[in-house]
Amino acid sequence: MFEKHCTICGVEVKKDTAIKRFGKYLCSEQHAEEFVVREQQRQNEESRRDRRGGCC
Repeated sequence: MFEKHCTICGVEVKKDTAIKRFGKYLCSEQHAEEFVVREQQRQNEESRRDRRGGCC
């Protein structure tokens, strides 16, 4: 049985109706868009941190 949950709200999603972004399952297009924005922000923060050359 396939049991996955929306990364944003935690609701159970079905494989045939779930939306998948960056390997994560989401319950709606709205949550998919929100997840993409969060993931892009996280990646931008990581790249900024890498450019500074340290933790400070």
